[in-house]
Amino acid sequence: MLDALKFVQGGVAKKDFVPSLTHFRIENGTIKGFNGSLGLSSPINIDLEISPKATPLIKAIQTCKETVSINVTPTGRLCIKSGKFKAFIDCTPELYPDVEPTGNIIEITKPLLPAIKKIAPFISEDASRPWARGILFSNQSAFATNNIVMIEYYLGYQFPVEINVPHAAIKELLRINEEPIKLQISEKSITFHFEGNRWLKSNMCQLRWPNVASILDKPSNQTPVHPELFNILEDLKPFTDESDRIYLSNNKISTTSLSEQGASFEIDATIANCCFNRNQLSLLENVAEKIDFSLAPQPCLFTGDSLRGALVGIRI
Repeated sequence: MLDALKFVQGGVAKKDFVPSLTHFRIENGTIKGFNGSLGLSSPINIDLEISPKATPLIKAIQTCKETVSINVTPTGRLCIKSGKFKAFIDCTPELYPDVEPTGNIIEITKPLLPAIKKIAPFISEDASRPWARGILFSNQSAFATNNIVMIEYYLGYQFPVEINVPHAAIKELLRINEEPIKLQISEKSITFHFEGNRWLKSNMCQLRWPNVASILDKPSNQTPVHPELFNILEDLKPFTDESDRIYLSNNKISTTSLSEQGASFEIDATIANCCFNRNQLSLLENVAEKIDFSLAPQPCLFTGDSLRGALVGIRI
């Protein structure tokens, strides 16, 4: 039972603007959570039709140490009993949204999680660019951008459709950490189906994306990333300014371009004169293996295991 609750908990609304969405819906041997844009469903061994408050129900089941019994009280509450423990969960009589998978079924035979895990940190938080608020799966690649870094991950196979999966759904896929076995796609939604008749349904992001090739297909002279680069960036973190700028020049990485100010490290490599947001550059750790800093202030191209990308610097 706890596994079913954990699976659907990501679909519960955090705020009670629509009170019913802070509840689970249990009926027909399934439990659902829906927050208005994201829904999850799992089979559950409870033969009731009821909408209990989600958070206290999860906490109550987590507290149970012995066999659990569940019944509905005359006042309409869900009573959870386990040994000497008892909890009463408020329920809502409000009509629960009828969320179900819709659209055409597409079988998935290759993994999605390696791509998602690698490029999810680069999803944009900029609400003014809704197309960048997810991961685009197109042709043989997956794409993400935070408007400073753009990254393309090679799937190694032709993806059967073109979809832009929103960040909320991506976070749930990472939390569930299981490969879906099939997709179900309608005009405005996508559903990921998992073993055991479980599913995750989400709205879809806009498909409109910029011309990636015009950025990533340019020539470059990439060299291996300095082995101490990311350790240095972490050590310099307390010394950067409010814009978190970092300067790379000659044989030095520093927090300012001015002499006798800030903090710096000398390195045994010559790097072109350029400037970046330290945090954005740090995101390339365990991602970029080679990079061409000489392209700055134009996007600096990089490559890694099954991926390529571009990092935009700060004009000096």
